Amino acid sequence: MTKFGSNIKKLRENRGLSLSDVAEKLGITKGLISKYENNLVDPSLSTAAKFAEFYSVSLDCLAGLK
Repeated sequence: MTKFGSNIKKLRENRGLSLSDVAEKLGITKGLISKYENNLVDPSLSTAAKFAEFYSVSLDCLAGLK
C-alpha cells in the first residue's frame, strides 16, 4: 500500500492538519500515523477505513486505485 501513506499525508497537509490533530480524532498515536505516512507500516483494513471516513474519501482513493 505504498500510495496509501503518501495519500493520507497529502490529505492531512492539504487540510492544514497536524499529526496530533489526526491522531486525536482517530484515536491512533501520531507515531503510528507517521509510520503509515512514511510507508513503514501498512494499516489494518479497519484503520484504513477510519482514514477514509475521516477524510471523506473511498478506500480505493486512499489506495491510489482511483
